[in-house]
Amino acid sequence: MKSRLLTIGLLLVFSVSFGQNRPSVLIGLDVLKPVFSVVRPSHNAYRLAEATIKIPLSTNYLSIAGGYASLQSDTISRNMRLHDEGYYLKVGVENVGPGGLVLGCQGLVSLYRQSGTYFFKGTTFGDYESPIPNQANAAIGVEGLLGHQMALSPRFSLRLTGRITTAALFGPKDGGMPPYFVPGIGHVAGNSLVYSVGVGIHLLYQLHLRPTATSIHD
Repeated sequence: MKSRLLTIGLLLVFSVSFGQNRPSVLIGLDVLKPVFSVVRPSHNAYRLAEATIKIPLSTNYLSIAGGYASLQSDTISRNMRLHDEGYYLKVGVENVGPGGLVLGCQGLVSLYRQSGTYFFKGTTFGDYESPIPNQANAAIGVEGLLGHQMALSPRFSLRLTGRITTAALFGPKDGGMPPYFVPGIGHVAGNSLVYSVGVGIHLLYQLHLRPTATSIHD
């Protein structure tokens, strides 16, 4: 009898403490990307959007983010005008410390198309343009995250995150033309193996407040 009561007591203690410590599901949007789409460098036009969900795994989160990005460039190096457009998915694990410190690592997959034109100014016979063939490309990589999360209210929080990303590119590159912009990564440096850094500001909403201890009769 005593052992049975002890077992029931331990189960109750475990369930109460688990309910109190387990974080809530978070959903959010990157509020920096739409702003960057409006306030942009004069030679490039962007369309950017990203949504995320954070699913609790004990004290960590399973982070899933998906987004859309496109770039319409003006004339850039080597007299090219490029249009890159595609979608991406990022999945990983994050830890949020007591002071709001965010550490994480996630993998990414980006599927996008690149097209454009070679453009040469002509003084005698007019300008000359030659099309860059439409190409389907993919990028697979990994990125590390470092950030800070602060509470704005019982349900809303704001997260500022910095990232460093490296990825391998797959697909034709038009005779060795290096990549310029990859959705989910941004402007890149490299060729088949690219890298980039970036920042994000996510507004997060807590779907449910953390459960509190209740009576066994509830």
